[in-house]
Amino acid sequence: MRVRHERRSLREVAPPTVRSPVRRALRLRVYLSHGGLDRRIAAGRPIDASAALRLRAEQLTDHRARLRLARDLRGAVEYVDRLGSRRMISAVVIEPAAVIAGRQALLGLAERLERPSPVSPRGVGLVVVLLTDGLSPLFNPRAGRTVVEAVWEVADALEIETAAPAQSLTQHLF
Repeated sequence: MRVRHERRSLREVAPPTVRSPVRRALRLRVYLSHGGLDRRIAAGRPIDASAALRLRAEQLTDHRARLRLARDLRGAVEYVDRLGSRRMISAVVIEPAAVIAGRQALLGLAERLERPSPVSPRGVGLVVVLLTDGLSPLFNPRAGRTVVEAVWEVADALEIETAAPAQSLTQHLF
């Protein structure tokens, strides 16, 4: 027997407090300041520090947002592939050599973001910073690290830390 699931809007399933004017004001504030919130989350600021950080963390880890970021990562690679060796006049200042060197790492990161498994808000925040910060190795040839190094940092940060069982911890100690 197949069970049919209906999609319901937030208005139908959310309690009235979620739809309150205060919640709308918070969503507007997060919308207007998402860049700064993303940088704070990427820097490791606790998301419980404010309601705005909590909401932005929820937005960043939403699967649809992750799919958009994966598409943007693939888009950077495709842009450089199309560019080839010719010069292109564009507002986009992607550093082709960095993308070519980090091609496989970027595509692997895109695949990781597309998976339905949970990810940490900090890791997704780092992806946003990688894609939007002009000082990231995607754009800046004098960045202090390579694209591959940046992707490794992101990949490590995407993992949700789980507490190790006490027994396995004592095994490591003795």
